[in-house]
Amino acid sequence: MDPCAYFDGKGVKITGIIANIFNAYKAKYRPLLLSRGEYMPTGTLRDNDIVGAIADAIGKNVGKLKPQVTRKEEKGLKIKDDSLARLLSLRPCPELSTYDFLYRVGVDLVYTSNFFAVIFYNDDFTRVTSIQPITTSNYRIFEDDNHNILFRFRWEYDGNTYTVPYQNVIHIKSRYNKKRFMGTSPDIELKRSLDLIETSGEAIKNIVNRSNSLLGYLKYNNLADQDELKEITKEFRDAFINTDNAGGVAAIDNSLDFREFSQRTPSIPINQITFLRDNVYRYYGVNEKILTSTLSDQEWVSFYENIIEPIAIQLSYEFTFKLLTPREIGYGNRIDFVANLLQYATLQTRDTVGGNMFDRGALTVNEYRELMYYGPVEGGEVRMVSLNYVKAGDQSLYQVGLDGDGDTGDDTQARQRRALQAAVMAYLQTMKGGQKDAKA
Repeated sequence: MDPCAYFDGKGVKITGIIANIFNAYKAKYRPLLLSRGEYMPTGTLRDNDIVGAIADAIGKNVGKLKPQVTRKEEKGLKIKDDSLARLLSLRPCPELSTYDFLYRVGVDLVYTSNFFAVIFYNDDFTRVTSIQPITTSNYRIFEDDNHNILFRFRWEYDGNTYTVPYQNVIHIKSRYNKKRFMGTSPDIELKRSLDLIETSGEAIKNIVNRSNSLLGYLKYNNLADQDELKEITKEFRDAFINTDNAGGVAAIDNSLDFREFSQRTPSIPINQITFLRDNVYRYYGVNEKILTSTLSDQEWVSFYENIIEPIAIQLSYEFTFKLLTPREIGYGNRIDFVANLLQYATLQTRDTVGGNMFDRGALTVNEYRELMYYGPVEGGEVRMVSLNYVKAGDQSLYQVGLDGDGDTGDDTQARQRRALQAAVMAYLQTMKGGQKDAKA
C-alpha cells in the first residue's frame, strides 16, 4: 500500500500525498477558485525595493517566534518534547531551519497574502516527517462529489502539477476579506502607488541625465551641405553630449557657434514621493523606524501586537488543526508560537522588568542571564525569590530548618547553607554583570 495514498469518497485511489493527477482526474472535481499565486503585472512586488524592505523587516521578526507543543494537565501547562516538538523547533523540512521557515511565512504574506506548505507523514501516518513550503505560480482549490477539499498547484521547483488534500496543506493568509479561501493579493491595491513611485524615479533619472548634457544648437560659419552638417553635429554630440562630459563644457573653434537653449530644470518631487512611500508603509502597517530597527519599547510592542501577533495566532490555529489529531486536541494539546517581548527591549528595561520577575521566581537564573546577554551556567535552572534567595521549592524547609522527611540536623542545615551560598553567588554574579553593561 502506498504510504501516501489518498482515497476519495468512492474508493478511487489517488496515489501520493503529492500526485501528478492533473489530467487523470481533471473531470472529477469542480473548481471553487482559480487564482495566480504570484504578482504578475508589468513589474512584480518582489522587484520593488520598498516592498522588499518591508518584507525583510516583517520576515525577520516573524522568524523570531518560537513554536511550542503544549498540553494542559491537572498540574498545569506542560511543554512537550516529542518528535513533533523537535521537528518544529529545529528544522521543519530538510533545507530550512525554523527561523528560515517562519521568515518565509512573513515574506510570502507581504508579497502574495498567502503562504502554503505541504505536510509529509511517515508510512503509517502516525508521525509528521517534514513540512515543505512551496513556491507556486498558480494554484486551485477543488471540491469533489463528497465535499472533500483538494489543493492543486504547479510547483516551481520541478514545474509539475500536483494535487493534495487541503487538510495536508498549511495555509496562512492575510487580508482575508474577498474570496472564500484566499487572502487578497496586494498587487492591485498597491499598483497605483508603486507605479507613481516608479514614474517619479524615472523623472529623477531623466533630471540627472539632462544635467550632464548640453542642450542647444550648432551654427556652422562656413558653407556646408546637409550631409556635412549632420556629420559635424554627430561628431560634436559624440564628443561632448554624453555622461563622460561631467563638467558640461565643450571646446570649439571659429567655424562653430554653440547656442544653448534656456531651460528650467524641474525640481525633484520629494514630498510626493514621500507621501506615496508612506502610503505603502500604511498598507503594511509599518514605518521607517521598523525598517531601520530604531523603535522604542512602546513602539515595538505596538508593532508586535498589530503585525506579528496576528500571524502568530494564525500559525497556532493552523498548525494545531492540521498537525494534531482530534483526540490530541480534545486532551488539551495545542501548538503555540510565542515571543519573548523582553528580548526586544532596551538593556535598562530588561534589567528592571526581568529583575522584578526574577525576584518573584518567575524566571530562572539562566533565563535572567539570557536577558542580560550572558550565557547559561551550570545549576542555573533554579528559580529564586527575594525572601532569602533560595530555591522556590525550598522556602518552607529553609525557614523552619526541616529536611525532606521533616527532621532537623546539622548535616541538613549544612547542605542548605552550601546550596544557598552557591545560588546567591550565581545571582550576584549575574546582577554584577548586568550593572556593568547598563553603565556601559
